[in-house]
Amino acid sequence: MVDHVLRLKLALLGSAFRPGVTLARTLAVVVLGLAIGIAIILLAAEADVRLASHRAGLVIVASALSVAIAVAPLSAGLGSALEPRRFASYPLEPRRLAVTLAAAAAVGLPGLLAAALGIGLELAWSGTATAGAAIAAGVLAAAAIILMTQYLVAIGAQLAVSPAARRLVTAVARTVIVVAIAAAATTVLIVRSAADDDALVAIARTLANTPVGMLWAVPASDTGPLFARLLGGVIMLAVLAFGWLWVVTRLLEAPQRSRDTASVSGLGWFDLVPATPSGVIAARSLLYWTRDSRYRAVILALPVAPIIMMLAFAIAGAPLPPLWLVPLPVLALFLGWFSHNDVAYDHTAVWMHVAAPVPGAADRWGRCVPPLLLGVPLVLVLAPVLALWSGVDGVLAALIGISIGLLLTGLGVSSVSSVVGAYPAARPGAGPFDQPPTLGARAGWSQSMALLAILVFMAPSLVVASWGFAEPSWFAVSGIAGAATGFGMLLLGIVAGGRAFRRRAPELLDLVMRT
Repeated sequence: MVDHVLRLKLALLGSAFRPGVTLARTLAVVVLGLAIGIAIILLAAEADVRLASHRAGLVIVASALSVAIAVAPLSAGLGSALEPRRFASYPLEPRRLAVTLAAAAAVGLPGLLAAALGIGLELAWSGTATAGAAIAAGVLAAAAIILMTQYLVAIGAQLAVSPAARRLVTAVARTVIVVAIAAAATTVLIVRSAADDDALVAIARTLANTPVGMLWAVPASDTGPLFARLLGGVIMLAVLAFGWLWVVTRLLEAPQRSRDTASVSGLGWFDLVPATPSGVIAARSLLYWTRDSRYRAVILALPVAPIIMMLAFAIAGAPLPPLWLVPLPVLALFLGWFSHNDVAYDHTAVWMHVAAPVPGAADRWGRCVPPLLLGVPLVLVLAPVLALWSGVDGVLAALIGISIGLLLTGLGVSSVSSVVGAYPAARPGAGPFDQPPTLGARAGWSQSMALLAILVFMAPSLVVASWGFAEPSWFAVSGIAGAATGFGMLLLGIVAGGRAFRRRAPELLDLVMRT
């Protein structure tokens, strides 16, 4: 059975090279994968494990690329991935099928890259006392990555029960890959620049205590931790193997998961909002934020920017505890800024607002409800935890006020820019990475100016907050100033944006009709 499944896997991979619209994308992916594999080998050969920064860099880069490789099959849309459910109609023994699918997972670009990571670990530590441990750790890590790809393929296949869900799974996988590759490339640049290695060592030490980086840190460990991490790797691989057998058995026996048809009772969000123009628009916006793949992809990608910023600052040598003050304001900033082109996302549904006619302020208020319902509780819940982790005395008031201010100021600016600076957007139902053919320089200017305006309006509060690190009493002042700025800008943006909406309603309708 193994040879039949392997031939099937090769046929599926070969189908991607048939002439057509996907051939160029396939070649680009192959070239990128081969470039990453060659870069892994070359960088590993150049690594000097006598330097702490090089040892830490090996752990960080290998951990980041492991995550990228594990989710790589999902980025292709599950078209060339073999998952257990496809074999449910055949009388196959679950154990043989599990072994066969695990072997087939090693065939392809993810398997080659996993092997390259294992070989790179051995090359970096060749000629040292722990070279043998590096070989064992590389083999275990490569096998774990390959098994993890199968887990994710099986889970992704169960989640992708509709075209929108499939696009969402693909979008999330591609986002994770981009972030992981960016983290690995940033680490390489920092190591090559011979910057302070304390931050790198701290990050590598943290990763070494997790399943992601445990095996990659084996050769750099002392005798006791070395054997402990090798044993942990063996246990992890055993758990993955037995878990994979259970998953295959379960998927072969369980009925096919299908998309449930929701029973229609009531009006959903429309039953929960006031019977006013702003309430109805708020309910419709909530439907967009919960069901439209364009919005859901943004919600899933929102934590990416803070993570990248924290990683960049940490690698650059910034002290780690105060860095916990970065994620929440950045998250609030981008959550408020995302609505800067919200009107264009309605596409032709804007005609209802124009024909009603809906008061401009009601349109602006209704569109602010979803980010407020998401952002305000997020700030209030996360701010105490992040302030505690930061170790900075008295910073809680500033963290809450600045984050709320950035969110509200972003919504106020977006209430104006989504009318004055609207640009073509992907149509409803399109994938999160789809773009309209008429997208031009206007989009870049609108995005940049909206983001810059938010930062300019909040600049005084941010400056006062920076004074708090020298005199903690300024933290409370900055928190009050930030929240007051946010409320003021939100009210001003709704009034100004509402007037602009009624004045430019025909132009907005013409814009969406042309795209």
